[in-house]
Amino acid sequence: MERERLEELANIILRAAKSQGAEHAQVTVNSIVEIGTRFGENHITQNVYDIKTEFTLKTQIGQKVSTYSGNNPRPESIEDHIKDALVLTKFSGEDPDFPGFLEEQPKYANIDVPMIELDPEKIADAIHLTVESARSVDSKVTAVAGNIRYVKGFSYTQNSYDVAGFSKGVSLTSVINIAATQNEGESRSIARLAARTIDGLDLAKQSELVAQRAVQGLNQQEMDIGSYAAVLSPLAVSALWGFVVMGASSEGLITHTSFLKDKLGEQIFDGRITVKDDSLNPAHLAARAFDSELVPTMPLAYIEEGVLKEFAYNRRNAKKLGVESNGRNAQGFQGEMPLFISNTILPGTKSEEDLIASVDDGIYITNLFYNNFVNPPQGICTGLTRDGLFRIKNGEIVYSLKNFRWTDSLTSIFKNAEPANNSVQVAGFFGGSSITPSMLVDRFNLTSKGKH
Repeated sequence: MERERLEELANIILRAAKSQGAEHAQVTVNSIVEIGTRFGENHITQNVYDIKTEFTLKTQIGQKVSTYSGNNPRPESIEDHIKDALVLTKFSGEDPDFPGFLEEQPKYANIDVPMIELDPEKIADAIHLTVESARSVDSKVTAVAGNIRYVKGFSYTQNSYDVAGFSKGVSLTSVINIAATQNEGESRSIARLAARTIDGLDLAKQSELVAQRAVQGLNQQEMDIGSYAAVLSPLAVSALWGFVVMGASSEGLITHTSFLKDKLGEQIFDGRITVKDDSLNPAHLAARAFDSELVPTMPLAYIEEGVLKEFAYNRRNAKKLGVESNGRNAQGFQGEMPLFISNTILPGTKSEEDLIASVDDGIYITNLFYNNFVNPPQGICTGLTRDGLFRIKNGEIVYSLKNFRWTDSLTSIFKNAEPANNSVQVAGFFGGSSITPSMLVDRFNLTSKGKH
């Protein structure tokens, strides 16, 4: 059994860390099977199959703490890994705010995630369906590209107090990028999808939608800068919501960089917006019964009818702020911080088409790209439109537009906002995901014109 193998490896690593001088330690060992297939110009271009074991070890000596990562550890190499890990710890600065490792074993909820096997032939069949669905939309569709990635993973975490947790899961993600051409003009559009099963990606439908947008995107026209009513696709909403997630981290309370600081209990967004960190929902790629500190995590509505109800806490920040951790620590490529990573924006009652039909003069935004905070304490962000920007007149999309830079505050964007009923899952950073509908906002600020 994979759990027994990972548990044995974790204990070997913990014993080696203690024998070489670590006072306390925590290790996470992951076993991963990955199948990746890329396609371009309407055919498969690359297949990758990989099996690997990796680990992350946090060690403590006095008030010094560091984190070390290694790949495919073999019994004969573990001692060398531990030696390197402890060198990092010994040369680290003291960390008086480190709360220590969890000392008592919690009880974790059971998340019933189906461990579905997927072979490369089924992925090839799915790509064939994706390409044919797109090409059937219009003869102007000239190129279908993207990827499908299947990951089956097992994870075991244990610390030197023998607190431990095990999780497993299967995830599928896909990017569909479609080009349409007419004369000398070209237009592209995109979808980024995530699900637990290949059927959950709904590739035929999504491919058709992307192809339709690519064809509609031909013959781009000019428009003046300014503030417009906007219908945001699920992908665009997800891009914006990443900034809200950062603002809802207790890290911003400590650094005084969150636009949500001192807003707890206040109406910050439209009353039609309710968002849960849906941590035990097996449909979520980011579902988890415990966080990277082994603290249990339960579902939590952190924005309820537009009112801010909670921040994401880990043990470190909870200790500093005098509260309890709610199990939201996340380990990512830039370190760790508390984040809501399994976001579900509750859907509304209208379709995306209904929202578009309600707009007399506005825009439809497919995607937002190269997005950054301009002023985090004010919640002001900027970025570029991409992959399809369209003019809405009298409730209909009438033509495509050249792209713009946008700059706006999150509280202004979501002040008057209505979610649609077309939720899809989009993969995000730190292993996170969001189940997100389209959304109509009454103003979106376009600040400068792009060249194409």
